Amino acid sequence: MLLLATLSSSLCSHARAAAPKYSNEFLSVGVGARALGMGGAAASVAAPDACAAYWNPALLTTLQPARSAALMHAEYFAGVAKYDFGAFAYRLDSATTAAATFIRFGVDNIPQTTDLIDKDGNFSYDRLSYFSTADYAFTFSLAKRTKVAGQTLNVGANAKIVYRNVGKFAAAYGFGVDVGAHYRLGRWSFGVMLRDITTTVNVWTYNAGALEIPPYVMPSGDTITNSVPAAQTEVTLPKATLAAAYAIRFSKDFSMLAEAGVDVTTDGQRNVLASTKWLNIDPRLGVEGSYKNMVHLRAGVNNAQRISDFDGKSHLTVQPNMGIGVSFMGFALDYALTNIGSVGVASYSNIFSVSYGF
Repeated sequence: MLLLATLSSSLCSHARAAAPKYSNEFLSVGVGARALGMGGAAASVAAPDACAAYWNPALLTTLQPARSAALMHAEYFAGVAKYDFGAFAYRLDSATTAAATFIRFGVDNIPQTTDLIDKDGNFSYDRLSYFSTADYAFTFSLAKRTKVAGQTLNVGANAKIVYRNVGKFAAAYGFGVDVGAHYRLGRWSFGVMLRDITTTVNVWTYNAGALEIPPYVMPSGDTITNSVPAAQTEVTLPKATLAAAYAIRFSKDFSMLAEAGVDVTTDGQRNVLASTKWLNIDPRLGVEGSYKNMVHLRAGVNNAQRISDFDGKSHLTVQPNMGIGVSFMGFALDYALTNIGSVGVASYSNIFSVSYGF
C-alpha cells in the first residue's frame, strides 16, 4: 500500500506538468528470452535467473540457486543496432539478495564524413572516420524477504546509472531508482514494479568544437551553423507495472504458469489499448507450459494498438510472441521469436539468452 500511495502522489504531481515521451526507451525493450517470449509478462513470476533484477528486483529473493548469471545478445534493423545484457545475482543471506546488471543498446561504425575535404578542397576517403552512438545502463539491486501480518512480502530496489553517448559530439549522465514488491498467496502471486520512481534525469553536454563544420566543406560558399546549447536535461517520468500470476500443476511432470499485467504511464497520451491525456494503460499476457521443469513452451501478447487504415477506419492489433527454453543442471538456454518494434512495421526478432545458477 505504501508503494501504491507513493506512486499515486508522484504520478499526479508529474501529470500536471509538461510530460516528455520516450526518454531512456532503451530501458523498456526488455531482457531475457523467457520473459520476452511471454510478451514481457514477468513482474510477478518467480525468477529463474538474474534477469529478475530488470523485471522486478523483489523477485531476486525467489531465486533457487545462491548465485545466478545471465547473458543476452540481440540485433535489430538487420543487425544495425545491437542490444547486450548481462547480470549477476548473489544471495547474501537467507533473506537478502543483491544483483548487478549491465545494458548496452548501440549503433556502431557510423561514417563521419565532415573531414573528407581538407582545407585545400581535396576529397579523400582516407580521411573517413567512424563513431558509435550507444546507451548504457548500470544497475545495482537489493532485495529482501520480509513478513507482513505473518505472510511473506518480498521488496527490492534498483539504483541505476545511465550513460548515453553520441561519439565525440554529445554525452549524457543520469541517475534513477526503481522499487518493486512481490507477494505470494497459494497458487497466486502478485507483483508491483515502479520504474523511475524518483524520475530519472539525464543531463546532456555537447562538444561545440566537434559539431562545427568548416566553411570550406561547402564548395558553393554556403556555410552550416549548428546551434549547440551548453547543456540540456531529459526527464523520464515514473511508470508502474501491476501484475498477477497463477500457477497450476496438472501432474508430476506437467505444469503451467500464466501472468496478466498492465503498464501504467503518465507522460502524455500514447497509442495503447486504454489512453487519456493523463493516463495510459498497456496490458500484456503471457503463458508458460513446462515438462519436468526442463522443457518450456511460451507464448504471449502485448503492445495492443489501434491502427488507422487509408480509408480512416481503425482496427486493433496486438504483438504476438513465442518462445522455447531448455533447463538442465543449472544451465538454461532460452529462445524467443518476438516483434519488439512497432506492430506491422519492424520485422520479427530472434532473441537468445543463456543463464547459469550455482
